[in-house]
Amino acid sequence: NKDAVEIYCTAQEQAEWEIIRPLLSKQVNASAFSFTTDTIANAIQLVVGSAKLYIKSEQAIDTSAQRKTIEDELAYYEGFLASVEKKLSNEKFVQNAKAEVVEMEKKKQHDAQQKIAMLKESLANLG
Repeated sequence: NKDAVEIYCTAQEQAEWEIIRPLLSKQVNASAFSFTTDTIANAIQLVVGSAKLYIKSEQAIDTSAQRKTIEDELAYYEGFLASVEKKLSNEKFVQNAKAEVVEMEKKKQHDAQQKIAMLKESLANLG
């Protein structure tokens, strides 16, 4: 934590990140915290909800550990998506469940698909 880092965030909901920006910057000793739409090369990548954070440091980055973490998270979300899609493809479930329950499952499906896309992009950016 003694070495300063730069944080870049691709959040669509920037207002939510603005609230925690001062605390997060202090906790990780960030010299900069900015919003971006670009991919930041040579940075640690984290997916938090629907946002992607890039942390840049002067220290060397261990991409093998980062790759393993992303691959594990990707496997989890792919399994989660498969279980949600199995529910939604079950005609009895869709017919008998309340509309709110079916909508919630569709939201879970959409969220998981977005998360999977972000994780795959992160893996591709690692090279």
